[in-house]
Amino acid sequence: MTKVCFSLASAFIMSVFSSSLLAHSGHEHDSNVAALEVHNAQVREFLPTAKSSVAYLTLVNHSDTDTVLTKASIDGLARVEIHQHTHVDGMMKMQQVASLPIAAHQHVDFKPGGYHLMVFEPIEPLKVGQHRKLTLYFSDGNRVFTNAEVVSLASQAEQSNASKSHNHH
Repeated sequence: MTKVCFSLASAFIMSVFSSSLLAHSGHEHDSNVAALEVHNAQVREFLPTAKSSVAYLTLVNHSDTDTVLTKASIDGLARVEIHQHTHVDGMMKMQQVASLPIAAHQHVDFKPGGYHLMVFEPIEPLKVGQHRKLTLYFSDGNRVFTNAEVVSLASQAEQSNASKSHNHH
């Protein structure tokens, strides 16, 4: 009886395993997702009475193919928009961007004075030290998931000053 049960269990496991292999034959998984990396994702806590805040990151495209960022979301925030600062007639202007191309083997820094994510309508308060799931959506249907650390305005200012004063020898 033990041999019969063992044989039946073995046959069942093999059939599940082989059907799993068959389900994955005939198509390839998109390797472009692995070629996209996010570094140093941060979202700033909301200042008292502020209706919006900001998130910064670096997005790297290691692939041989250009890609287009179309949307972002952060857990606990109702709305996230891609924005860009531009200089128009000597004035700095901020505008929403519907899509952001990232060329093959290039990166885009989301930082003060350039591209950034504007965040709105917290569903729950952001607290310094928390990590929130950040999802980036691309025009080809791919998504990249990472965590964004919630930071204070003071710590962001310190990091910005430190990176400006960093000199290469």
